[in-house]
Amino acid sequence: MADIMLHTSNNSGFTCVSNTFIDDFMKDANGEYVKTYLYLLRCLNKDGYEFSIEQLADCLDHTEKDVMRAFTYWEKVGLLHLEYSSDNELSGICLVDANTFDSNPQADYAGCASPFVASAPEHNPLPTKKSNKLEIVRPNYSPDDLKAFKEEADVRDLFLVTQTYLGRPLSTSDTTTLLFWYDSLHMTPDLIQYLIETCIDGGHTSFHYMDTVARNWAEDGITTVEAARKTSADRNNIVYGIKKAMGISGRDLVELELNYIDKWTNTYSLSLDIICEACTRTISQTNKPSFKYADSILTKWYKASVKTLDDIAKLDEDFQAKNSAKDSFAKTRQASATTAKAKPTTNNKFKNFTERDYNYEALEKKLLGY
Repeated sequence: MADIMLHTSNNSGFTCVSNTFIDDFMKDANGEYVKTYLYLLRCLNKDGYEFSIEQLADCLDHTEKDVMRAFTYWEKVGLLHLEYSSDNELSGICLVDANTFDSNPQADYAGCASPFVASAPEHNPLPTKKSNKLEIVRPNYSPDDLKAFKEEADVRDLFLVTQTYLGRPLSTSDTTTLLFWYDSLHMTPDLIQYLIETCIDGGHTSFHYMDTVARNWAEDGITTVEAARKTSADRNNIVYGIKKAMGISGRDLVELELNYIDKWTNTYSLSLDIICEACTRTISQTNKPSFKYADSILTKWYKASVKTLDDIAKLDEDFQAKNSAKDSFAKTRQASATTAKAKPTTNNKFKNFTERDYNYEALEKKLLGY
């Protein structure tokens, strides 16, 4: 049985949520991810509390996969680190102090204490392979490093363009993030400019959100504006197709709805035709565009390893066959019950013989000599 160690560098003895988390992180996160993070903060201050992924999922009415997706998101933005044992099983969770994130996001991780140990059940489906999404960490550039970068014409132009897009001067954190994309992720100034432009056009002005997109592009091998445009176009086509299947027009999808789409396309890896089929069935059953209802359908199909529309047709046939068998069995039982009720058993100790069937009219004629 593996142990999961949940710990932090700032154990205050009470549940405290920093303003940095509320101002910079919470607004761009899925609401369910926020609930998971807040519950982790609460768990740190429960003496003798036996923590497990299964328990957390039950408490929040999530699946264990939902919890792991939340962990992965918060690790991606730098607020926690997932620790793994030598056999690549999750063994610890370190929560980084959000107040020190901008100055050096790795400093708290290096100094994490271990006040909290929690048990994970053997059947808990934890990842067997460590994620490499944060193998490249954001450096803490020195003043000399910043001075050297600013001497490069491309970097100066990049800073100027970014300030123009944002309509404000760059903070130290903004500057560090831009240099991280340019120096560590090896993104070209044109690609960075396209990234910022795309995010702002989509209503996302937070650098934490942009950093998440930049890391995703780097992980997906997107190194040119053309590749980024294709990725954006593919996503737009998916969103358009789903909106059409749901009968949505005249408005953009909200963040919760877009998170469902990310789940279906990225986590479940389902094709657009399968997603649209679920959307069509949702409208047929509910008469409204319910992403939650569509998610319940797609989750069942995902668990059934659906890959094509033919797989869905096969599931429908199996479902109809099972229902027909149930209906046939129910009708048989009902008929048997009806028959038994119409012909009640009357045998008892006073009447336990077979009744005789006499022709009394013939007997009477015989006795009278007719």
